[in-house]
Amino acid sequence: MSNTDYRLHKKLLASDRDRFFNCIIDFFFIIILIFVCTFFVLLAGNVFQIGIYGIWEKALDELGFVGSCLSFAVIYYLIFESLFARTMGKIITGCIVVNENGLKPNFKIICIRTVCRLIPFDLFSFLGKSGRFWHDSISKTYVVEKADLEKDMEIFYNLDLIGKKEVI
Repeated sequence: MSNTDYRLHKKLLASDRDRFFNCIIDFFFIIILIFVCTFFVLLAGNVFQIGIYGIWEKALDELGFVGSCLSFAVIYYLIFESLFARTMGKIITGCIVVNENGLKPNFKIICIRTVCRLIPFDLFSFLGKSGRFWHDSISKTYVVEKADLEKDMEIFYNLDLIGKKEVI
């Protein structure tokens, strides 16, 4: 058993309820991120006496509400999931993004996952047979309950120790 890798069990996947709340909470934090960035642009424009706020306002206006939210969502998911494998929504609901071995995905995988979120109707993709979003299945990532994953991995790796002598 020592040369086998841990594999996720379907029972560890986050519930549809948790995934829904992740989405709602993350949307709330994306809106906050837009306001915080706007505040800092306004502050920087006033401190350095440059007309950067007009440029910012024009850019957000041209993107529109949906375009602005999508742009900030890409930044939000890319930063949080690449650094912590969790967004604020996942932290609050106790979930984490992992690969099939229960480990944090690398930056390339998180980039693929983030870009796949832009696929139209990705939000409805969990209604399919697998119950996973396209951004999960395409990037080969999973959203699981963090506490359950830690317990399951601990049991799996402790099985390797059965029958071995303790070294003191």
